[in-house]
Amino acid sequence: MSTIPHLPIFVEDDAIENGSQIILKLIRPDWDLEKIRYKLFTDGITNKLVGFFDDSRPEDDGVLVRIYGKNTEQIIDRKAEFENFKFLYRAGVAPDLYATFDNGMVYKYIRGKTLTTTTVRDPIIYRLVARTMARFHRLGTSGKMTDDGRTTKSELWSKMEQFANLIPERYSSPSTDLQFRKTFPQGVKSLRADIKTLKASLENIGSPVVFCHNDLLLTNILVQSDDAVGSSPISVAFIDYEYSMFNNQAFDIANHFIEFAGVQEPDFSLYPNVDLQMDWLKSYLEEYIGESLDQDDQRVAVLKDQVNMFAIASHLLWIFWSLVQAEISVIDFDYLKYAEMRFKLYMTAKSSLIK
Repeated sequence: MSTIPHLPIFVEDDAIENGSQIILKLIRPDWDLEKIRYKLFTDGITNKLVGFFDDSRPEDDGVLVRIYGKNTEQIIDRKAEFENFKFLYRAGVAPDLYATFDNGMVYKYIRGKTLTTTTVRDPIIYRLVARTMARFHRLGTSGKMTDDGRTTKSELWSKMEQFANLIPERYSSPSTDLQFRKTFPQGVKSLRADIKTLKASLENIGSPVVFCHNDLLLTNILVQSDDAVGSSPISVAFIDYEYSMFNNQAFDIANHFIEFAGVQEPDFSLYPNVDLQMDWLKSYLEEYIGESLDQDDQRVAVLKDQVNMFAIASHLLWIFWSLVQAEISVIDFDYLKYAEMRFKLYMTAKSSLIK
């Protein structure tokens, strides 16, 4: 990847289309804006995403402009995200990155359909997801990402601390503050204390530290097929690397299993059953270690136990994240309701893990 230009442009929330068009003119000066199709993607709960397509050209030539969510620099290290993007591009995982601007980045459109709560349970698709995640994890093992001085210890716990420290003592919106105090009458002091307890319980269960995506919700996974009508899926692609970091392997898998629930109206009863977990994990391990396994291979069972133990860490991380977003985000999403849902799951899991 050659040097990525930075454009000194800030795209305002109330002028996304116009601001994005200014950027498009700079990186695609030969495109006729009168013939460009504009699409605002609405699934994101952190950023805003705009697509530009010239219907006289192949769809693969489409350009995506991602505008960072307001104030998200408080929770996301954008410099680290940029370095992750470049690394993953060189590894053949991420799309072409065309430019950055003051509050976002511009990159190549990737064809594909995002997963749904139905397709994520399709054996053909979930085995593709499992194998793709295994290849992703293998990128960050054996010191392959430590040239910038980063170590391969898990960054999960420091990320939790970062999020927890950003939760306001009092929310600026009175209604939000009232809702928070009803859901968390004791505040989050005890949850902060749980970080240390969880770390002690989980860091020595044998889950290797690898480079993880950490945010494989359904809309961050694209299913790709060839152009034939009704053709079977041939691959999947992961997108959005802003939460990527070194973490325990089992966390990334557990986090994805929880995301079987969906995004806008999550149904956490959709967490995969034991049979689906075992088949998924068998596909994952075969790709990760490079050998065929029997369904009853003990390594699959061990990984399943590790994954289900790390589910509690996923709940705690996203509780903290949601409580921060409830104060800083302008995206139309009920972050406090989401935090409450994850809190209930967390307390149930905590009762079995932390005695």
